[in-house]
Amino acid sequence: MTHFDLFGNAKWICTDKNISSPLFRKEFSANNVKNAEITICGLGFFELHINGKRISDDLLVPAFSQYCYRDLSKHYTERQDKMSYRTYAMRYDITEYLLDGENALGVQLGKGWYDLDDDDDDGDPTWTKYGRLKLCYKIDIEYNDGTKAEILSDESLKCSESEITYNNIYGGERHDYSLEKKGFAAVGYDDSDWNSVEITTAPECDFMMQTCPPDKIERTITPAKIKDFGDTSIYDCGEGITGYAVIKSKENGATLTARYGDALHEDFTLDFYPSGGDERKLQQEVFKNTEKGREYYPHFCWHAFRYIEVSNNAEIVTVNVTHSDCPVTSGFECDNEVLNWLYETYLRTQLDNMHCGVPSDCPHIERLGYTGDGQLCAEAVMLMTDSKEFYRKWMGDIADCQDIETGHVQHTTPFCGGGGGPAAWGGAIVVVPYMFHKTYGETDVIEQYLPNMLKYVDYMVAHSESGLVCREEKEWCLGDWCAPIDIYKPEHHTMSRVLIPETYVNTVLFIKQMKMVIELAKIIGREELTAHLPELIKKASDMVNIAYYSPMTHCYCGDVQGSNCLALDAGLGDEKTLKMTVEKYADRECFDTGIVATDVLPRILFESGNAQLAFDLMTSRKLPSFGYMMEHGATTLWEDWLPERSLNHPMFGALTRYLFTYLLGISQASDSAGFEKITIKPCLVNGMNKASGYIVTEKGKISVTYEKTGDSVEFTVTVPENKTAEFECGEYKTTLTAGENKFAIRNA
Repeated sequence: MTHFDLFGNAKWICTDKNISSPLFRKEFSANNVKNAEITICGLGFFELHINGKRISDDLLVPAFSQYCYRDLSKHYTERQDKMSYRTYAMRYDITEYLLDGENALGVQLGKGWYDLDDDDDDGDPTWTKYGRLKLCYKIDIEYNDGTKAEILSDESLKCSESEITYNNIYGGERHDYSLEKKGFAAVGYDDSDWNSVEITTAPECDFMMQTCPPDKIERTITPAKIKDFGDTSIYDCGEGITGYAVIKSKENGATLTARYGDALHEDFTLDFYPSGGDERKLQQEVFKNTEKGREYYPHFCWHAFRYIEVSNNAEIVTVNVTHSDCPVTSGFECDNEVLNWLYETYLRTQLDNMHCGVPSDCPHIERLGYTGDGQLCAEAVMLMTDSKEFYRKWMGDIADCQDIETGHVQHTTPFCGGGGGPAAWGGAIVVVPYMFHKTYGETDVIEQYLPNMLKYVDYMVAHSESGLVCREEKEWCLGDWCAPIDIYKPEHHTMSRVLIPETYVNTVLFIKQMKMVIELAKIIGREELTAHLPELIKKASDMVNIAYYSPMTHCYCGDVQGSNCLALDAGLGDEKTLKMTVEKYADRECFDTGIVATDVLPRILFESGNAQLAFDLMTSRKLPSFGYMMEHGATTLWEDWLPERSLNHPMFGALTRYLFTYLLGISQASDSAGFEKITIKPCLVNGMNKASGYIVTEKGKISVTYEKTGDSVEFTVTVPENKTAEFECGEYKTTLTAGENKFAIRNA
């Protein structure tokens, strides 16, 4: 849509100064209103008030997007990629907020991602800025007599600074309440000393109504005080969360402080390293000139933390847990402690990393929509939460950040710098729509993004030599990531850095992605568009076998860090390759893999009839393993197998979906999408004698409960209304009908 489609003749306005969080206000008349709604966009974020009341409990709106053109030559790579741009607007029914007679509208803006002051390491920090804070709105009113009217943003509004003197997505906020404009959104407020607004240009982009879920307060926590230092105290929330503390002043005129962190030093002081590490990204609030008994909190940011340091002239009222409003639509529990921990911890980690319509790598240090992390976890999130509109929006971000001419897909979307690789990151343009289609059954996304996928294929071929993907842009070409890299060699008394070759990883992933593109094109009857891909797949496969396969060991790259499983997933290798993989990990009893292979390895094992080994790896407590994280107190998944930096990264948790798709067996036929053809094929393993879980699909809720009792296994399986499910466990096969199915089978 164009600007006119959404806002008509409304004008974009801004302040005449560089104000961190400006206020805008206007009074207008309205009588006998039947219906009224406002279409509004405030960039970066906005809060809307009418007649002194906050409109909506939405936080951090509109959603973060590739708003408009920026000069990326100021990025250290001097990028020249040509991208697409979109900006979102919100629409609210404001009928109940209007009064007969005079009314007042007030808006406060925060910088958000649009006017980001980020002193990062990616070059001139001004490259992160899209533009000045600005506002546009249109109020549509229908009166009781059937007549209609519009109230538009224009030069008649007034503006002023607010009590928020600094706000930053990473660094928190500073408030000075001597500057507060109390009642600024009420009728009759004296704005005679306010400034006139400036008329500015609209962002050059496509405009869209936001349909992805906004951030909201999802729950509250009462933290426990664990240390009093005199001037400050440390509080423990008991888990890693995102949100903020609401604190109350104990005295008038006080300056209150709150600082946040994921970890503590031995002396109970905050350890800031895992959540940013330095003054540039220190999560904190300062509230000056406060009133006794009044509550204070940030408005335009979130923090990621477990621990809070608060000055003792304040008390914590509550801690609000905030993230995108994607309700959990799954449940899992069993008699294995590690798997219960994995389900709960992954979900917590993932939700902590869903803000402003973007799935992030971590919710503090970078907060960016990495296409690597995002594509890995996409199916898990879709299966376990109500996130359909969230991912519909993010697919648009991925496409926006694809170079229009070359097909290159950025490592972060919306683009904010960051590194990655061509397939495990850029392949998100294929993988995320593929998973979306498989989960929800929609074919429109195939029609929409197939051209992007084919452009991506062209880019990958252009960056290949003799069929092997060997490069990307000049600064990055990663393969797998965060594998345990230090292998001790006692004969040399040294630590050796061993990694799967990047060219190998990118090529085998590209082979798998081309097969996905072929499958999707066939679904919509456009096979002619992918007729050239089988030849590309064969060429790449042949070269992988020549360059990386050993016929003597039947392994790829010596099966370093899961190399074999990546080949098997791409359709390469043979039974001997699988046999070598099984023998290696049966002996090892834990992972040695990075984020990609950690997801692929158990899937290959489950699919090849080695469910017991997959279960053993997923429940191992040896280092590196999820059990090791659990035993060392993790409440969110770590960025690495050791707690060396971020303690809140979801990427290793992509395999959590196998709790449902393999251990409980809730899945669908290979030619099915949207759970049209439901299959229930539980993998019974030693070490798990009872389990129960469910997911809510497009066809309804599917649940499986089982318990081993002696020589039998008792099942209760619930199938959605008007559906059947094909059940298979060992030699036993049957068709289940809609509703609850109870039965027992022999325990092999």
